[in-house]
Amino acid sequence: MTFLKYLRDHIYSILIVLIGMTFVELVLYLDPRVHFHMGTLIYTWILAMIFLITNLAISYNHKKNWYSQLESYQEDLSKELFGAQNNEQKFIQNKINNISLEYRNELTNLYQNQKDQREYTESWVHDIKVPLSALKLSQDEELDKNLIAEELDQIDYLVDQALYFARLNNFSNDYLIQEQDLNDIVKACIRANKRLFISKRIGISFDVTDKKVLTDEKWLSFIINQIISNSLKYTDQNGKINIFTTTHDNNIELHIKDNGIGIVDQDISRVFNKGFTGTNGRKSGSKSTGMGLYLVKKMADKLGHSIQIKSKPNQGTETIITFLDLPYYK
Repeated sequence: MTFLKYLRDHIYSILIVLIGMTFVELVLYLDPRVHFHMGTLIYTWILAMIFLITNLAISYNHKKNWYSQLESYQEDLSKELFGAQNNEQKFIQNKINNISLEYRNELTNLYQNQKDQREYTESWVHDIKVPLSALKLSQDEELDKNLIAEELDQIDYLVDQALYFARLNNFSNDYLIQEQDLNDIVKACIRANKRLFISKRIGISFDVTDKKVLTDEKWLSFIINQIISNSLKYTDQNGKINIFTTTHDNNIELHIKDNGIGIVDQDISRVFNKGFTGTNGRKSGSKSTGMGLYLVKKMADKLGHSIQIKSKPNQGTETIITFLDLPYYK
């Protein structure tokens, strides 16, 4: 900011001082008991102007460095603005730093989302090639219809996963929290996985409450489907899955417990990390993308449900989804 612009910003202060000084001198000049020479009045008026301009110049000089910092700050928003010397400057500095911090956070989130989308797309394209190759092979050779159906289910699962991943960033536009019948939702998820239940001869124990829970049916169905799918994937032939509910502090807890291979201790804390397949994913040779539980955790958080996993190697895995009781909503 130049000095002339600075004076222009303080034009009202200058006018008030000039008008005030002129008024005082006019009163003194018109007072018959006071004898001032006209030259003295003009001289004092000029002195007042000199003092005013000097004061503004000193003030501008003190603020000059601050203005220079403001002009150069936009060239590097990664750093915080500093150098404020008075309360006004500190107020402006704090506001600018807060806005800049929000901008950097939004920019970081945007870059991360783009990176996640790119990585996921690359992984998804790689994963879907396997069932597609199997279906192409079925054109040349006669394959078991059950195997073909499993590959079609895998394609359907990957397409659904990609769809929900794409919607995750716009979650607020695509969900409706209302009372839902948890029993019906879980039964629908079991039916969706019936082919694998039958092919692996996995038994099921079912005891889910008829009470309503606050959730979004579509997103919760994806969460439960993913958990059941994982239990089926890592449970051996003739295994068993128990699905039941309990109540704790008026909160309903949905338990999905299997007697599968379990999860090693060092992997438990990382199962919700993006792209993490763990020891089981690497050893089993299963089509594990490491994205399923990552999406489950993200969706559960957005729906306001807590989720935890308990597991011991060779003793099975238990996933617990907690639906909070919200009396004020009712």
